[in-house]
Amino acid sequence: MAEEEVAAKDDAEESGGGIQGLIKKVTSSKKMMIIAGSGALLLLIIIGGTAYYLLSDDDTQEEVILEEDVEGVDESNKEKEVAKAQFKKVHIFSLKPFFLPIRLKNNEESGHFLLVTANFRLSNAGLPGEINKKLPLIREKIYSMLRRENLKDLTEKNTVIQDKIKKAARDRTNELLPVGTGVVKDVFFSEFIIK
Repeated sequence: MAEEEVAAKDDAEESGGGIQGLIKKVTSSKKMMIIAGSGALLLLIIIGGTAYYLLSDDDTQEEVILEEDVEGVDESNKEKEVAKAQFKKVHIFSLKPFFLPIRLKNNEESGHFLLVTANFRLSNAGLPGEINKKLPLIREKIYSMLRRENLKDLTEKNTVIQDKIKKAARDRTNELLPVGTGVVKDVFFSEFIIK
């Protein structure tokens, strides 16, 4: 009698009498496992795609609201003025690194090398095409400027030399670009290493 009750209980569980029965049905059939796995995968893809769509924003401008006290306002009228500031996309053009030997004042090799990676901050998004057209000339001008520097100046007056090179690179690059296409606003170095 006890064996019949245990067998009846097992039959009830297998035939869908609970969560365990449902799991046994799904795992016992390969077809059901494929369907359940496909459904779970589809659900994950839909959730991931929705999250990506909602979180990614193609706008290049963001608004930031700043609260500032209004100066010169009556004591009775102490309200804050809300100013909106917009951040615009910064256009950067990266040059390949320059690697060259550093010379001494008497034009002899010093045994040291200079590694410089320059980046241009541009006035507009269309300027990289014009820079690419003139890139060999731009690189040659920057290379010749770097080649003129000597070891003593680079080690003792590093920041002064960097500023001088930045200004000269900006000016010489702007001279090579056609009028009306835009300008290089600034030059910055992501690497300036003396070894």
